[in-house]
Amino acid sequence: MPAYSFEDLYHKFARKEVAESLRTFCISKNSYDKILEKYPAKLYIPNYFISIALGLLTFVAVLFSGLLLWLLTSASNTGSMVTLLITLAILCYIALELLVKKKKYFNAGVDNVLMTFIIVFIVSSFALQDFEFSWLLISGVTVIVALWLAARFTDGFMAIISYCSFLIFIFRLYLIAGDIAMRTAPFLIMTASVVIYLLMKKLIKSKIFSYRFCFKCVLFLTLITFYASSNYFVVKELGSELFQPQINFTNSLPLGWFFWLMTFIIPPAYIIYGIIKKDFLVMRTGVVLIAATIFTIKYYYAFWPVELEMIMMAIIFIASAYLLIRYLKEGKFGFTSVNLYASNNEILNAEALIIAQTFNEQPTANNSGLYNGGTGGGGGASGDF
Repeated sequence: MPAYSFEDLYHKFARKEVAESLRTFCISKNSYDKILEKYPAKLYIPNYFISIALGLLTFVAVLFSGLLLWLLTSASNTGSMVTLLITLAILCYIALELLVKKKKYFNAGVDNVLMTFIIVFIVSSFALQDFEFSWLLISGVTVIVALWLAARFTDGFMAIISYCSFLIFIFRLYLIAGDIAMRTAPFLIMTASVVIYLLMKKLIKSKIFSYRFCFKCVLFLTLITFYASSNYFVVKELGSELFQPQINFTNSLPLGWFFWLMTFIIPPAYIIYGIIKKDFLVMRTGVVLIAATIFTIKYYYAFWPVELEMIMMAIIFIASAYLLIRYLKEGKFGFTSVNLYASNNEILNAEALIIAQTFNEQPTANNSGLYNGGTGGGGGASGDF
């Protein structure tokens, strides 16, 4: 199913794993070079700056090509515009397949922009038409198209688009049930997030290494959507925006105590679970979501002036970070604040620089070592030291 060969994807995966092993000093530089020779890179993966430049160039090319076709066809009514948008989506997909096959682009900016334009053109073609259950149809089509693009080109962003569209699809489909669906919609999103989270965890542990990044992207998003669907602010404000004529959210939120409880519990639960399972993605997500919890409390309740609250929170966070760094300096429960990825040479270089600055002397160094530039003789000594 992927547009890339199994060999190309395996070489990319192997080179990434070997680079991580070198960074953690599990293998030597010599072994690293030999492995890279055995698994040459065949996919074109430029750095971020080149990817951005190629993406901007592709954006301009597709935009002006679309405008040129629009001027040539003189599309004005809804039918002709839909035909033009579908044609542009097909042309973008053909260009994407050809470029990936010939140039082997992989997250090179060109392929990412073309995939995004495919989604934009298809969604726009359906949005122009006024029919019943339009959002249901648009989200359903987007799920299929984005899922195909994610599977075909192993793209994490398309996997995210497919997941978000899936949530919108089941949400709009669930609302057909009426008033009871409006009141229980957050629990639907919670359930869907948990189910897909468990599925992604299982797939990440499988041997499908080609899509591991896509699985991690969706897994991270399930953590966000689960918290968002149980956050008091999101449920109350979004519910009042969507269901205000049918359900009154102005005064109070149904089961408001439950959503307040979930707003407080979920971020610490993420952190504790991440610590126990050594899952840094879950743990870091919980740390970030603490800020969302603070914002929710601040939105509805004001205890002190904003300036005083910000100063107090800054003091608490800085003090907590300092104490945690000191506590984990020697390593506790598999965690440490020491940078294990820093090589001994880097530490020695830093110490030499400090000593040299202290005595106002510059150390002499060459390519063979740190202090191998001096020679000495006399008194029985000879050679380099």
